Amino acid sequence: MRLVFRGGGRHLDVPRGSEIRLGRSSSWAPEASELLVDEDTVSAQHATLVHASDGAAWLTEVPWGATNGTRVNDRVLVPGSRVRLRDGDRVELGPGVEFIVRGIAEEPREAAS
Repeated sequence: MRLVFRGGGRHLDVPRGSEIRLGRSSSWAPEASELLVDEDTVSAQHATLVHASDGAAWLTEVPWGATNGTRVNDRVLVPGSRVRLRDGDRVELGPGVEFIVRGIAEEPREAAS
């Protein structure tokens, strides 16, 4: 899965079976902090993203809440509650940072009865 950030050609790859943290803190979010360190609307500890081994992806704002909130397709996340991401979803970390989710496997279709 790839997170494609708006402007500047920045992206972050998240392999299946991994979890990353999104935030400005280099100790808390080592993979993402390099991209987010200068983004004032992103909290030091903002959200976690899990790309499960089955291909599903889940985003959770930190349980104590991010200062400027998190949105998926304009839906405000409740701190501590996870939301399933789909290919093409637009995620906002506060009002100034946005990325598009790419490369999530389609959900398996249920067999017809």
